[in-house]
Amino acid sequence: MDRAELAERICQTVQEIGVLLDDGDRGAMRGAGLTPAHFNLLRQLAPDRRTGRTITRLAELTLCTRGNVTRLVQRLVEAGLAEIRPDPSDQRLVRVYLTPIGAARLAAAETERSELNAARFAEFGDPAAADLLDHLTGLVQHLRKHLAQR
Repeated sequence: MDRAELAERICQTVQEIGVLLDDGDRGAMRGAGLTPAHFNLLRQLAPDRRTGRTITRLAELTLCTRGNVTRLVQRLVEAGLAEIRPDPSDQRLVRVYLTPIGAARLAAAETERSELNAARFAEFGDPAAADLLDHLTGLVQHLRKHLAQR
């Protein structure tokens, strides 16, 4: 197998892993009434519960367009999981905040996902799991660097 074929196989395998993880997450989060996209957005709001986050910052963190983030936020607002308020220092901006209901749903989904992840990776011993994490972290760093150079 030449280098180009190897690179293609790696990419296909990583994409398949993403699909499998997403499908498992979808099932685990159904009980909390969330989709994986909503879960990821709520997770980005949790660290800044008091200050909220702008749509632009959420788009950066989730690697989505501002339009997609706006639609996701609107669904979260309609479900009572997030709220939008004007930015106190710049009236042109809005900030998105996690509501108490959103925090409770996020906590429930995180518990489900934690249990799912424990089962997903149970067959890996600690050294193998640590090695896998090191390799995946390196891959993520490389992909982020490559994306930033474009």
